[in-house]
Amino acid sequence: MRYPQQNELQLNKTADATPEEVHAWQNGGDFFMTGNFDVMKLFVVIPALIQVGVFGLMLLVFLFNQQVF
Repeated sequence: MRYPQQNELQLNKTADATPEEVHAWQNGGDFFMTGNFDVMKLFVVIPALIQVGVFGLMLLVFLFNQQVF
């Protein structure tokens, strides 16, 4: 029986970026590199809202289980 072989990884076949590509990447091509976002909203408020929402859903499941079982 022959085992399938894993494909070769393309780790050492990189190409250098042109100066135009670097300039485009640093000036709007990458969301986090440009810094055009509010850090407080992105890393604090949104995860907190998700956590509160999931906690509420957990409480609803507890209530549902109490009523059904």
